[in-house]
Amino acid sequence: MEDVTRVPLEKVRALCFDLGNTLIEFGPRQIAHQLEALRESLEDMFGECDAEKLRAVRNRQIVEPYSNGFHEGEMSALAAQLIREVCSVEPKHWQVERMVEARYRAFVDGIRVTEEVLELLGNLAGRYRLALLSNYPCGRSIRDGLSRLSLGRFFEVIVISGEVGFVKPHPRPYELLLEGLGIGAEDCVYIGDNWLADVQGAKRMGMNAILTTEHLPYERFEAKPGDHEPDLRITRLGELAGYFLR
Repeated sequence: MEDVTRVPLEKVRALCFDLGNTLIEFGPRQIAHQLEALRESLEDMFGECDAEKLRAVRNRQIVEPYSNGFHEGEMSALAAQLIREVCSVEPKHWQVERMVEARYRAFVDGIRVTEEVLELLGNLAGRYRLALLSNYPCGRSIRDGLSRLSLGRFFEVIVISGEVGFVKPHPRPYELLLEGLGIGAEDCVYIGDNWLADVQGAKRMGMNAILTTEHLPYERFEAKPGDHEPDLRITRLGELAGYFLR
């Protein structure tokens, strides 16, 4: 609490949330669900699929933005690359689109939100402006997923890396978030699970940052010398009520 209140709580005007492994679980179980959907589509179109090669390509694609200047992948390009590398064929347009649709459907159908999170956001929305900033290459997946889970109604601003072209911790997604809210970084607290994307990205922008470790992430980044520390660490999102709803 001491670190959070270096900026008085009365000054905080907005709370911004990450989505995956912050508001909802999106870890190994959901990744496995996506892989199975992609494998089924590949086998239906091309015959037997090397599941380990598929897993290796997807794992590389997931972390690639963190080594290419934080450029976000494009869904059709990612699907085409996957077909080429796993099945050794040059895909037709309809095959690429089928893979994109399979991944979209697996995401939207595979995510869940708890009643506790819905209640927390409803209570926070009564005191603060809420926003969401998520790394994911498909904006349609995120927006339709938010709608299905009744989450989108809480957020005044939604920024998705697939619609920006850059992933957190690149400053551009954060700039768009703050521009949309029309506030300064010092007035916003960011809550997320990713050490690099969420904590370092937010702190470099001048925001306060809260690190949550409630869910097991599918991408992990260790602290490096000179990294910013989060202003607060929590093990469950519900702990936010004790800081912002007292």
